[in-house]
Amino acid sequence: MILRLTVLLFIALLCGCTGAPAGWDRVNADDFEAAIASNPDGFLLDVRTESEWRDDGYLDGATLVPHSELQDREDELPEDKDAAILLYCRSGNRSQQAAETLQDMGFTRIIELESGIKGWKDAGKGVAYD
Repeated sequence: MILRLTVLLFIALLCGCTGAPAGWDRVNADDFEAAIASNPDGFLLDVRTESEWRDDGYLDGATLVPHSELQDREDELPEDKDAAILLYCRSGNRSQQAAETLQDMGFTRIIELESGIKGWKDAGKGVAYD
């Protein structure tokens, strides 16, 4: 049994099947903060609703495009499909859907905050308000 699990893990590592698809990283709040700092030209994308943006705050420098509007508002996204997109929502569910949509649209460098802005705040990180 242990041998079987070891072999399966080894195969998963070889094919890169250990998490999000290639070109898409799901990271915790600390790693997301580091990704923002190391990608100063990255596109910080909030995919929540306008009321969530207004009521719960947002990450400074973010652009709001609700996840259900991504394809209709593609002109607001980077022209360069290889540009880093740093993506978050409230708790991580919609951003996962948005990451899939972005990949379908041809974007190749997606960094998703796995716990959303809720996890960001829980980690003691600040948000902005209008």
